[in-house]
Amino acid sequence: MRKYAFLLTYPHLKNSIQIERKNLGKKGDYATAIMFGVISLLGIFSIFWDWKSSLAPVVCVIITYFLNRKIIILEHLKWFFVGLILVGLLLSWGIQLSLWMFILQFLALTCILGVISSVKKLGRDRRDVIFSLNADNFSCLCPGSNDYKGYALNPMGYKKYFMTKDIDSIQQDRNGLLIVVKGEVLRPRELSASEVAQILAYFNANHVELIAAIPAQHIYREEGELAWVKILVFGIPCALGGLSIYFLGDNGRNIAVSAISILLAILLVPLLLKFVNIWKRGSLNK
Repeated sequence: MRKYAFLLTYPHLKNSIQIERKNLGKKGDYATAIMFGVISLLGIFSIFWDWKSSLAPVVCVIITYFLNRKIIILEHLKWFFVGLILVGLLLSWGIQLSLWMFILQFLALTCILGVISSVKKLGRDRRDVIFSLNADNFSCLCPGSNDYKGYALNPMGYKKYFMTKDIDSIQQDRNGLLIVVKGEVLRPRELSASEVAQILAYFNANHVELIAAIPAQHIYREEGELAWVKILVFGIPCALGGLSIYFLGDNGRNIAVSAISILLAILLVPLLLKFVNIWKRGSLNK
């Protein structure tokens, strides 16, 4: 593929570009729904383990559901947890209920509300602007090299805004589009080849000078490392979870062991990401 770069020598660009994508964040909604679903299943299984001690957490979850319809609990999360601990202490003193078991069951069962919310999100269609550009400013999805976990769960949370006059150059390479803003190299995500061509044509139509592309071998190296990290961080938990379900969970017939295997695989992902980030920081400091 030929490489191109535009150096912006003046800000008088005509018209504007706006590129949208339908239901971009739904893959994150699916992941969130699955995570909440697995944790809520553990809470449901705990009810059958000891239904008498589970009555209090179930009642508290029901109260939380109706309370959340009156006020936004997330805006008062600190006081909500203080109240939850006080209720747990009263129950542990009054009916000899384990405080930690009460809190764990409550949190697990509360994930049912998360499942309901995620399902509602999945049922709604939406269109998100993934790239926009005019004479004053532009925006794009550009997560950092260590932001792949968050980006996978919430792509639109990594939409960033910049001033158009701060763009040093725009170039096309073998992997798409690179934008240099005040010396910082950005890689806009989710753009197709035709959309990249549309953006380049926009600058070409405004008579911006076309020059040779800036070499970006270090960018390719970082993107290659990122691809391997994704394979390891997400592949290892999937492989271990699958083996655990097959051998320990009797190929999925043992529902409790299978659910625990899936939960542990999900929890292993952030631990591996943390390890990789520590390793990368250590490599940079050498």
